Amino acid sequence: MRTDTTVRDVMHREFLGVSESDPLRDAAALLVDEGTNCLVVLRGGEPVGRLGCRDALGALLDAGVGAGDGPTADGESGLTVGSVMGPPLPTVAPDDALAAVEERLVSEGVDRVVAVENGEAVGVVTAGDALAAGAPRTGNGAREPLPDEEATGEPRRGDAATLGSDGGVDPAVEASSTDASGSPTQGVCESCGALVPDLVTANGQAVCPECREV
Repeated sequence: MRTDTTVRDVMHREFLGVSESDPLRDAAALLVDEGTNCLVVLRGGEPVGRLGCRDALGALLDAGVGAGDGPTADGESGLTVGSVMGPPLPTVAPDDALAAVEERLVSEGVDRVVAVENGEAVGVVTAGDALAAGAPRTGNGAREPLPDEEATGEPRRGDAATLGSDGGVDPAVEASSTDASGSPTQGVCESCGALVPDLVTANGQAVCPECREV
């Protein structure tokens, strides 16, 4: 992550907000429809609270308002966002360093903060945004070398680097298991199927010493 990354660089300028006077049932429907777990409660443009899924569900259950009740059920019981909302989310300035925001997210145990400028909410930064901004990217798709490759400078046997252009074993790798004449020295016996370290050639086949004597 760049050390000069700020809140303004990653914040969502469009975010979900509700007012204190909104019916709780409408706010709960917004939570479900948008697939989010928290709404910012605004008074004008000032963030004054938060409404989480658990807060909304708990209040609706306590009031006996179920999913099958009519659309005015919570209004009749006086349930509004302001009556059940939690404390405001932590606030940051748009020009704050993102690194400082990450520390706030962890230390305060929240999954988002609100960016405030001139007393009004102008954006939201989630823990996912901070994580994405700090995720390492190579940009070329190259993988990190394996430990034994770093030590020897050679690819591991079985890696893609040992394959030829046609998908078969690279000739340089294949040569390591043959003798100077090109005859196989280790592998699976073509007669009995045993894996042996010292194959020999007999009648045009690579066989183990036991099968050669038969």
